[in-house]
Amino acid sequence: MWLQTRWAEALACAAAGLVFSATLSFGFVYDDVPQILKNPAIQSWSSIPHYFTSHVWAAIYPNSTGNYYRPLFLLWLRLNYALFGADPAGWHLTSIACHVLATWLVFRVAQKLTADRLTALLATLLFAVLPTHIENVAWISGITDPLMACLVLGSFLGFLTFRESRKLGSAILSVALFALALLSKETAAVLPFLAFGYVLIFKKENAGEKPSSRARRLLPALRESAPFLLVLCFYAAARYHALGSWSHPTIPIGWKEVLLTWPSVLWFYIQHLALPFSLSEFYPLDYVKAASVSAVLLPLVLVIISAAVIFLVIRQLPNRKTAYFALVLIVLPLLPVLDLRSLTTGDIVHDRYLYLPSAGFVLLVALAIRELARRLSQGPLRTLPFAFAIIAAFASLTVIDQMQWSNEVSLYTRGLHSAPDNLTVRDNLANAFVNVNQPERAIPLYLEVLERNPNFWRSTYNLGFAYYKTANFLSAEDYLQRAIAIDPSDSDQYIYLALVQLQLKKLPDAAENAKRAIARNSRARGYHSILALIYEMEGNQLKAEAELRTEVTQHPENAAAAAELEKLDQSGLKP
Repeated sequence: MWLQTRWAEALACAAAGLVFSATLSFGFVYDDVPQILKNPAIQSWSSIPHYFTSHVWAAIYPNSTGNYYRPLFLLWLRLNYALFGADPAGWHLTSIACHVLATWLVFRVAQKLTADRLTALLATLLFAVLPTHIENVAWISGITDPLMACLVLGSFLGFLTFRESRKLGSAILSVALFALALLSKETAAVLPFLAFGYVLIFKKENAGEKPSSRARRLLPALRESAPFLLVLCFYAAARYHALGSWSHPTIPIGWKEVLLTWPSVLWFYIQHLALPFSLSEFYPLDYVKAASVSAVLLPLVLVIISAAVIFLVIRQLPNRKTAYFALVLIVLPLLPVLDLRSLTTGDIVHDRYLYLPSAGFVLLVALAIRELARRLSQGPLRTLPFAFAIIAAFASLTVIDQMQWSNEVSLYTRGLHSAPDNLTVRDNLANAFVNVNQPERAIPLYLEVLERNPNFWRSTYNLGFAYYKTANFLSAEDYLQRAIAIDPSDSDQYIYLALVQLQLKKLPDAAENAKRAIARNSRARGYHSILALIYEMEGNQLKAEAELRTEVTQHPENAAAAAELEKLDQSGLKP
């Protein structure tokens, strides 16, 4: 039977690649631009040691604190940049490949847990085409969760193999993959608890022995998860050294608001696992400041009802242990994202956080489908048409909904529709218009944001940049100065203010602001070239040459700076 051959898992992997094949024509969007195209840390192999001593945005925002310690993710970006540079097709290809690998690992884990290839195939096909994965696969920067999931699932598969064979190599591989998973995304920290839960649920009794109490099962569960816990301790120390803390609160809210928000967050994730319709990168869900029926009580009741239904379904399944473990696989990876204080206002829920939990969800659904078929006295093959109808529906939704990620204008247009009160989305849509050289469409959107919130720094700065692009230099100077007054930390606002003042012939002010930009980010590409240009306009050729030499030393790929330096050298003006 074909189910017993490699064709079964090959089918699921092919579905995973095929359903996302359109993304090969997509471009860089959203965080891809600063994180890839403008990130000096991924443009040189010499930067790799710094991946392990700082947060993921350190090279772009050197004066900021961060909550993301992800050296392996930065290494992934570096490898892709070395292979593909600024060609997005290659980046999308590796994202699809990572999803295909995750799909294959889901098959292997599901087969180990159920000992039934048909159940494993149903679960894996659902995982391959689930619309909830669009953000992870169609968005290049969304690779963190698939990368982490591959390593977590690979580590867990090694753990299961070790428990069967007791071969040391499987144990070493499992622990090593876990260490790499931690370095790709912090959510991997749940793996020791997955292993603990697995042993607790599946512990076998010896012949003639009475079933163990939960207390007597704790010791074996602790013993088998101990190597993972030890690795987690080493990781915590490295993370604390790099970040100065496990995490830094980004929003000054108390635990009261966090607790009030949890019901609506949990209900959001339940909905998006089971009914992944009208997906977006942006949602209107925000922190709940005060208890109310609609914001707290109603979602809490719906979460409780959903939990009750899940437990009732599990009680009807013959393979309850596997079903309970699937539930553990759903819940545990979602716990870290409930630390809402480390997220940002208007940005507290994302479909990408469901990538690893969805492995447990599809396994639970597959178990339910198999049991339904059994109760209806249907053979294994008669299960497939019903299951394939669900899979085909999800695949169609995935193919349609992923198109929003094809470019920034479509992404933020969808975002503005799904979260019309989100000022960041409106600002991002305006930025997208600027990027496609339509600043006249961007300026009204920035003004709308500032009408609602005059201290919204991003739109203040971006409006100044848009006015610069339209050669309205007086307005550009005004808004860039306003942006600096709101938040003086960002370096780019100073360099663009310097360019504006260069156009306005305010050369001393332009030089001063270029120096301020360099003081905040001394290795930013182009900063020293701009200061050199200002010095040339002032007639100071010696200082201009010194700045160009610094630029070329730091960024030898800057051909324009190298050409300008060569021209100065040929002029015979030496220090």
